[in-house]
Amino acid sequence: MVHKRSKDSLQRRQIRALIFASCYHDSKRCETVSRVSRGDILASLTGPVEVCNVPDIEKGEVLADSRGCGSFQR
Repeated sequence: MVHKRSKDSLQRRQIRALIFASCYHDSKRCETVSRVSRGDILASLTGPVEVCNVPDIEKGEVLADSRGCGSFQR
């Protein structure tokens, strides 16, 4: 029997992949910094989008760092 995947989690994974594909990786500070905002993400997605799945991020926000204080690590 095939395990069904939810469309909601698929969309969240696609959005997260889109964010991390366009981010900047700072090797000195070991940080991953966002280059897109929430509006940019919504504009780039096609088809029906659940707005609650798009995280509220801004340009220049630290998404992940070595200290565990990034917005995607909380």
